[in-house]
Amino acid sequence: MTKQLIGAMALAVSAIAAAALAHSGASGIVLERMSSMTAMRDTMAELAPMMQGAVPYDAFIVSEGASVIAGHAGTDMLSLFPEGSLEGVTYAKPEIWSNWQDFSALAEEMKIYAEALAEAAPNGLEPAFAAPADMAGMDETGLAVSPDAETNRGFSVAELMGYAETTDESPVSRGQIEQTSPALTLSDLATDDLFTRISGTCSSCHAQFRAGRN
Repeated sequence: MTKQLIGAMALAVSAIAAAALAHSGASGIVLERMSSMTAMRDTMAELAPMMQGAVPYDAFIVSEGASVIAGHAGTDMLSLFPEGSLEGVTYAKPEIWSNWQDFSALAEEMKIYAEALAEAAPNGLEPAFAAPADMAGMDETGLAVSPDAETNRGFSVAELMGYAETTDESPVSRGQIEQTSPALTLSDLATDDLFTRISGTCSSCHAQFRAGRN
């Protein structure tokens, strides 16, 4: 496990708990989506210690947790953002609707990674297969490594989940998953790799579409 990954997930529970969403005053669809985001946040907090090796790895808990995240991503997430739902207590930015294609791509990317994590849970913290050594420009799984993915590994978990202050310099994913080797799939990855990818998607989404605390 890389030092960057350990740093990205260190003290996850305390970092996320300290930056919990303020639901006071929220109602209707805004409250629903806050509750959805909180469910994903709490799941990430539960899984983070396993991913950094701080507690024993449990494939069942990882699979169940990943399924929870997947259940709040994709079209389920998009349904919680009807156009113009900015009234009351919300951190949603109007850019969600003006850049709906990008927002949708990130929501789907989160679902794909989470579903892969649920399937990959038996792999543990090691990839299912080793890739050939001559795959230049790829990581050990045969998947292309983007600069954004590497940068995201250095974030704190609070930042990765979007509950810490972000800046305009935060890396933004394009919501694209590049599969370069037909022999390998996302479910062949180590679970900590997939967890980091999920975190990076969260970071990218919040960097664009979540307003800071007022």
